[in-house]
Amino acid sequence: MLSMRALVSIGSLAVSFILIGSAAGDTYQVILTGKVTMEDGSAPPFTVGIERACTDVQGSAPGPIANKKGEFLWRMEFDPFLQRTCFIQATYPGYVSTRLEITAINATSHDPTFRLPVPLVLSRSVPEANSIVISDADLPSKAKTAFRAGMKDADAGNYAEAASQLETATAAAPKSAQLWHALGIVDDKLQKPADARKAYERAIADDPKFLPGYVMLTRACLETKDWQCASQTADALIKADIKHLYPEIYLHRAVALYGLKDLANAEASAREAIRVDPAHKRSREEYVLGRILEAKGDLAGAGEHMAKYLELEPAPVDGDLVRGHLQNLGKPEAKDIDPQLELF
Repeated sequence: MLSMRALVSIGSLAVSFILIGSAAGDTYQVILTGKVTMEDGSAPPFTVGIERACTDVQGSAPGPIANKKGEFLWRMEFDPFLQRTCFIQATYPGYVSTRLEITAINATSHDPTFRLPVPLVLSRSVPEANSIVISDADLPSKAKTAFRAGMKDADAGNYAEAASQLETATAAAPKSAQLWHALGIVDDKLQKPADARKAYERAIADDPKFLPGYVMLTRACLETKDWQCASQTADALIKADIKHLYPEIYLHRAVALYGLKDLANAEASAREAIRVDPAHKRSREEYVLGRILEAKGDLAGAGEHMAKYLELEPAPVDGDLVRGHLQNLGKPEAKDIDPQLELF
């Protein structure tokens, strides 16, 4: 999910364009060209699409297809008066793309064309932290047999038996971080956060570079309200995750710091979570920021971000609680309405 997520701001280059053929109202057209490459700089060996992703739903749109050299051209309409942030990115199943911000392209230059300053780079997508991705080729035979049996049980929803099989697998391969991680995920399914936490701790101890373990350990610590553990584990991941593969950790850290009553750093982490998620894939970060601002006494800001959350997520599972909290901001009744900050 970031060298993969690296953002390059075209706006910072102070590039501007002339109005050429207003399509509607104050819009103008720019001929945008660019290139897509793989991480090694080569052209993609498959057909890649281009798309625009904006913070408002209306601005997002599919675009052209890159040619065999990875090059593309897009005649794009812009409205300089719309308040939104937009990015351009490549798309292909199983891969993620770097993003380039195109918000600041405007209508003051005499050149209606613009070439993206750097290529869009495709990399293989990162599995969700709570997914089990293991190649059993290197596992000892006893561990391999137990692991395969455990995955069949998990697929059938028999998590108790899956946990038993994975315990056998970890006993046979005690240095496999991925097996410990898998056991932690199954323990989570069994609603055993303390056991899950031990499994994730073991995964990290056996392989400090196994990043999904940090994400899941942070979540386990949050579920048991061990704010210090969650904060320290989140900090460790942010330091280790040099490619920013798991940006959701900023949201987890914000919740942990809120629990520690470190509101200034909690706000900074929540705002960073929003900044690295322009498409609002994790809309709960807006609600978390609202709660932090509420605790700081900024009721106007709190209401704005809580309302933004409900706009992005109109039917959350705890929607009645969130709406009740929003409606009672600043009133004594708000203290009696306390939705969880994050939903796992």
